[in-house]
Parts: sequence; structure tokens; C-alpha cells
Amino acid sequence: MGKYGLKIKNFEAAVLYEYNLGLRTSMSMTDAMLSNSLLLDFLEKNGLEDYKGKSTRDVICIKFSFGCNDFKTNMNRLEEQIDKVSCENIEYLEELKEKLKANKERYSKITAQELRTKFYTEGVDVTWTDKKKTTTIHYKMLYRSTGKAKEGSCMFINERLYDKAIRWMRMGIELPEHNAPIVEIGAYASLVGSGIVNRIKIDPKNILVLKDVDSYTKTSVISIETDENKHSFAKKIENYPLKNTMFDGQALIDSSIFPEWGEGYILLRHHFFKAAAFNSEIQLFMKDYFGDEYDTAEVTDMFGRKMKAKDVLLITTDNALKYLKFDVSFEYWSDWVRENGCEFGIVKTAHPSKLGELQRMSYQMVNALDTRKMDSVIKTSLEYIDRLKRDDDFFLDYLRKNANFANDFEVLVALVENDRDFMDSDYFRERRNYVLKNYAMNFKNGRLLQNADNLVIVGSPYAMLLHSVGDDPLSDPTFGVEEVAIQCWTERFDDGEYLAEFRSPFNSLNNLGCLHNKKCKLLERYFNIGKQCIAVNMNGTDFQSRNNGSDQDFSEMGQF
Repeated sequence: MGKYGLKIKNFEAAVLYEYNLGLRTSMSMTDAMLSNSLLLDFLEKNGLEDYKGKSTRDVICIKFSFGCNDFKTNMNRLEEQIDKVSCENIEYLEELKEKLKANKERYSKITAQELRTKFYTEGVDVTWTDKKKTTTIHYKMLYRSTGKAKEGSCMFINERLYDKAIRWMRMGIELPEHNAPIVEIGAYASLVGSGIVNRIKIDPKNILVLKDVDSYTKTSVISIETDENKHSFAKKIENYPLKNTMFDGQALIDSSIFPEWGEGYILLRHHFFKAAAFNSEIQLFMKDYFGDEYDTAEVTDMFGRKMKAKDVLLITTDNALKYLKFDVSFEYWSDWVRENGCEFGIVKTAHPSKLGELQRMSYQMVNALDTRKMDSVIKTSLEYIDRLKRDDDFFLDYLRKNANFANDFEVLVALVENDRDFMDSDYFRERRNYVLKNYAMNFKNGRLLQNADNLVIVGSPYAMLLHSVGDDPLSDPTFGVEEVAIQCWTERFDDGEYLAEFRSPFNSLNNLGCLHNKKCKLLERYFNIGKQCIAVNMNGTDFQSRNNGSDQDFSEMGQF
């Protein structure tokens, strides 16, 4: 299998439909990727056929970007083209016109949504032509992941593998004949299809599941409401209750099993399970908390299941366990997890910025700031551009960090390393000026540089440890409530610094907040979240409401 998975083909539904009707002479397709995932692991062990470990025809991707036109629309478009072309090129179009007339009855207007419904319910045939033979495979719709849903595309699988694959993805959960939660199970079953970079073994017997905790605060809000005439108006409300779900989508993972290459957290996937697991000293906490009783101490999960404190390697909440929405027990889920050797997929971990201590703003962030502060906002960017102009080594380092297949930065660096005098050539100077011009254009478009970073959020982690041993998570001593700022902790910034936080993606001025970085010995002792993560106080604050319901299953925010 390839480094990133297996190559597959990507089709446009309308083109495929018309080709199968004989209305097109060719079937266009593009390359796509069936990414490494727990699903791909399963398919490879259960009959998926591949070509030299590089590609497969058993899975395809189909987009529904547009529908099919009726005969009249196609004829009008073709005649418009005929009117525009020169005489010597008209013969081919006239042939198309005759073919169009010959198939008049086959053409009908079908919308993209109607095609989607047809393909979902009936499946679709694809005919593959090789040098020696022609093969037709019938495909059935398998899943549509969150990422694919944004593109309007989904994955189809050879019907030979469909029953086995869909049963495995759904953990054997049978849907009712009426009012079946199709959308919900489709969203959660596809979690095993998420692209992964590695795997980690976690036996369910070492997972402690807690009931998530809601924390409330009251504040002044401006509510947009409608009157009896359906006109909108702004209404100020005092003492309005706001809620934080303190540990929504997060987990704590013991450092003893956290991968060495990980940075602060790992994003985990399995059957109906998704959580960002943050590097923690769970066992150190248990030893400190229980003292001499550590070896025999027990903790109890939300299901009433008792387990030895010394066996806890992962702590999470019911919000990470999506199977609970389908009346499935923890034991049932555990059996399915053990089927693949308890291997959870790791989707990603944290990574530092390519710009070192710097990070780019977006124009939305800039527009949210006070114009009287612009001199200080643009200062770092101006200094950066000036250094790119004056410092040759700094400029070369910039080229190295931003080299890719679409530019010649790597070539420029190689030529300079071979002969330093190349930097004095007209060609290098022209390229340098062009690079600086483009960079300045990004600057003008609001891509300003700041001493900042995009950090992954973990909510009140010490409170989660307290909750794991039955103590009140709202008694968390690591954070306090301030009037202006929300307390946080990250190694990325100095103790006592006040930080501007921007929700990612940043939608409006309402998503701009103020944080106060507070060093805490308890957090330093029990958590290894590094410089790419940030712990935020979820107790008695308006953090999630201010950030459009931000959760902690890999939510990022910009810190400046």
C-alpha cells in the first residue's frame, strides 16, 4: 500500500450517468485517494483487490456537482457553438448534432439532487476497459465523510464488498424500518474512514468514561429577536445564563502510551468514537491522590463500571462516544474495538508554525481590531519584510520553508548553496524581487504577521482529573474567574501575558476574546501539552458561547 493510501478514481455523476446511457463517447475521470484508515485496514483483510499495492477499482469517489440537461437545452448550446466556430471545424459539431437528434428520446432533465437519490438507492455501474478485457462493476454508496460532504461527493464500493463493509462500519447496528436515523449513523459510521497517520493500541478495559459536566455563568448579552411584524431588533438582556460543556470532545491519555513523535495531543478515531487526547500524567495523579491505597484504589465510570485506578490510561466523556445515541452498550462497543486488536487511528497531532514564533492573521481578524492600533498590528510584518530584503540567509531560510512542487524555491536554494555568487546574478535578483512583491501583496490583503500561533484547546484538564476520582470538577483550583479575561495556560507564551484569542475560523467580532496566561504548578505536573496546545478555563466563563459553541475535539484558536 502507498504511503498515503490507495489511488482511486473520481467521477462526476452526471457524466457517468450519460455515458451509461450511451449519450457520451468518453467517460472523464480524475485521480483521488482512499486514504490510510481503519476502514482501509479492514477492507484489505476482507477481499479488497488492489494493483501492486498502489491503486484499486473496488472503491470510487463520485461528485454531484451538476445535473443533466434535456434535449432542447443541449441542442441550443450545440447550435450556439456551431455559430461561433470556423467552417473547417464545423464538421465534428455537425456530427454531434446528428447523434444528439438520434438519441432525442434518451435525454431528460435530471437535477444533481435527483441523481444523488438515484445513485444512493440504485447504485451505479462503471465499465472499465483494459487492453485485454472489459469489466463492469456495480457500485453501492458506502459513506460520505464530513470532508467529502463539503464537496458534495461520497464514496462508493464494489457491491461484492458492500454488505461486509457497511456492517463493520455500523458495528452491526440494525436500523428500524421507519424513522431510521440515516443522517446520524452515516456521519458517525464514517469516522473509521478518516485518514490517519498512525495507530495506537488502547484496550477498552483501560478507558474510563465520565459523564460530561455543564458549567454555567450569567452575563449581559445582546439578543437579536423579532417583533409581531417580524422585524428584527436588538434587545439587551442582563444575567443571561450561558453554558460550557467542560470536556466536550476531549480525552486525557497517559504519557506511558502517548507516542514519542506526538506533540501535545493526538486526534483519535474508532468505531463511533472521536476525541482529541491530550498528553497527561494520569497515573502520577492517581498515585498522588490515593497515596498508599493506590494499588487497590478503584474508580467508577458513568455506567457504574468499577476499574482499578492503576489501570486507567485514557479518560474521556460520553460526548466522545457517538454509539450511545444508538442504544448500544460500552461492552458491545468494546467487542468491536477488540476485533481490530484495539488499534485506534491517529488522525493528526500538533505541529509548530512554518514561520517559527510567527503566525499570519486573516483579513477578518484585522477588520475586527481598532484602527487606532494598526501601527502596532503591522509592525512585525514590516520588520519581517525588511529583513527578507536585507538578510540573505534569512531570505534563503524563507525559501526552504516555503518550497513546494509549484515553485522553484528549492532550485534557487540549491544553486546558491552550490555557488554563493549566484545571489548576485540578474536572475536571482529578479526572482527575489518577485517573491518579495508577492509577499507584500499578501501583506496588503491582511495576511499580517504576529508573534502568535494556532493552538489546540483543552478545557479545564485538572477538573477532568478531579472528576475521574469522584471529586467535584467545579472545585478546580487551577483557574479562577476574572472580570475581563478568561484564564488559560500554555507554554507558548509567558506567565502573566494577556492574549487576544480569535476563534478558528474567525467569523465575526463576537468571536474575539481576551485570555490571561497563568502558570500553575498542578497543570505543569500533570499535563504535557507543550507549546501547541492551550488549557482554557471552562468553569464559570462564557468561552464556548463566545466562540460559537467551540468544543475540544480538535478546535483551534489563534493566540496573539
